[in-house]
Parts: sequence; structure tokens; C-alpha cells
Amino acid sequence: MTQRPEAPTDAVFTAARTSDPVASINRVADAYGSPEVDIEGILGAEISPDDPDRAVIEPWAAAVDGPILDVGAGTGRWTGHLARLGHTVEGLEPSDRLITIARARHPAVVFHHDSIEDLARCETRWGGILAWYSTIHMSSEELLHALATLRTRLGDGGSLLMSFFAGPRREAFDHPIAAAYRWPMNKMVEALTYAGFEVIGQRSNPRTPHAYITARATPGFS
Repeated sequence: MTQRPEAPTDAVFTAARTSDPVASINRVADAYGSPEVDIEGILGAEISPDDPDRAVIEPWAAAVDGPILDVGAGTGRWTGHLARLGHTVEGLEPSDRLITIARARHPAVVFHHDSIEDLARCETRWGGILAWYSTIHMSSEELLHALATLRTRLGDGGSLLMSFFAGPRREAFDHPIAAAYRWPMNKMVEALTYAGFEVIGQRSNPRTPHAYITARATPGFS
């Protein structure tokens, strides 16, 4: 049985948690639900034919063995898109407003009105989890806990595709909805390894903050 590596101890991971995770989730969900925010304009509601992320997400989904969970599904655009491509996929979204939009636009798709935190009480396991910018508002400690929770919801060898904002150091920045964080690629890899994943692919570009990682759920991880 694979043993968990020692917990990260450097300053990136030991910053004090400023609030409990449920309160933090609710605060961010409320921000996304504000009627003053043009949320569909910011996030988009459909996937355009020329969306560059299709070149990342579609091949990943095609290689997943089993159903897919889209965590932080937002307006449901990727969940609905993958469903139209023939994948068995469900969405997970904590924001009242976003879950309403997602269900209205994609009535044939199952959307769970829950957060990553709620998955700790779930027994379902998926073949793949898509976490497309869904952890960007989390503190270091919250991120470590979220990744560990996602690992429990994947079968051994299951696949995770996550995107985030990369940078030379972990730092907060002004996001249109709520404060978000940039992460050094090596620290995100370290966090995933600690949570029980083997990173099998990564991409970042110094000219843009957008980055993504593909990882495999380590078999026999304890």
C-alpha cells in the first residue's frame, strides 16, 4: 500500500487559515450569486467552437474510464458540453444562482447543489474529476483538504484534470468575483502528490497565468 508523503511544511502551506472552510465556500458562493454580477458574461454559458480549452478537456475526457464529475461546474457549460459529446457526466456547484442557471440550460444533466467539502460525505466514485478553476479561491490549507477529498472520490487510477492560475509565488490577486490565488507549478504538484495523486502532465506559460495539470489517483494510497 502506498504511503502518504510527509505533509508540506514550507510557508506556502503553513499559512494560517483565516476562516472555516464552510464559511469560505458560502462567502464565495454568495459572491458568484450576486445579482450585480453579470455571471454568464464573465463565465460564459456555452462552449464556443474555437474555445482553446477544448483541446485540453476533450481529449482528457475521451481517455477517462468511467463517469466524470465536474466540480465547481458554474453555469454548467463544460458539464453540458461533455454530455453532448456522449460522456456520462454530472456537475457539482455550491452557488444557488449558478446551479439554477446550469439546470435551466442543461436540463438533461444531473447537477448536485453541493461543494467539494460535501463530497467528504459521499460514497460515489468517479472515473474522472474535472476541476476547471474550481479551487482558485481556496487558502493553502483549504486546497490541501479539497484535493484530499477529491482523491477519495476517484477510483484507483482515476484521472483528475485541474486548472488554476500560476505564478512565481503563491499570492492573492483581484479576481472579478472574489479574491483568488496564483500558485507556483511546483507547489501545486507537491500538494497533489501529498493528496494521493501522481502528476502525469502539466502545462504553464510565463506569458499567461493560466495553467493546468493532469494527475492519476495513486493506487493503494493510504
